[in-house]
Amino acid sequence: MIRNLITLTACVVLMSGPALSQTTAPAPTETPAPLTVTNKELFKPAPGAAPATPEASAMTKASEGQILAAGFLGKSVYNGDSDTAESIGRLNDLVIGPDGMVQAAVIGVGGFLGVGQKDVAVAASQLKLSVRSDGNSWLVLNTTKDQLSAAPAFDRSANFTDGVADPMKASKAEAEKTAPAAPETPAK
Repeated sequence: MIRNLITLTACVVLMSGPALSQTTAPAPTETPAPLTVTNKELFKPAPGAAPATPEASAMTKASEGQILAAGFLGKSVYNGDSDTAESIGRLNDLVIGPDGMVQAAVIGVGGFLGVGQKDVAVAASQLKLSVRSDGNSWLVLNTTKDQLSAAPAFDRSANFTDGVADPMKASKAEAEKTAPAAPETPAK
């Protein structure tokens, strides 16, 4: 019995060898048209400022008033600067205009551990940075958590593609919201 099993296994291996070594030529494919690339300035210099030179782009020291957005994204936003201030949300994103200026702060409010959270965009000028004498800092928005929760939602996915404003996507989403509902078919 074992001898038959070994012989059968050897035959299967020998017969499958040539089949495994055969390859098929890939099907001819059409060459897609090359994609075009458009470059835009991400951050324009301030009006009247001299254009940046390669030497000026090698920044080695921070200047007074500069901040790193990464240092604030994900941080809690409080309703005041007192010791009794309460957290009303988290800074989730910043909307930066073509002039390089921050136009809005996107704050996540509600939910638990990010689940059920709603993003709300507020004017960037409403967000303040409070710095205590010991160097600790926090973000302040003079509103209540209820007022922030009642504000309209800011849907990043409906307005932006890969972090870049997509007016076509926003127009399509708006058209879908305002399109009349399909008439119901009467039951027979």
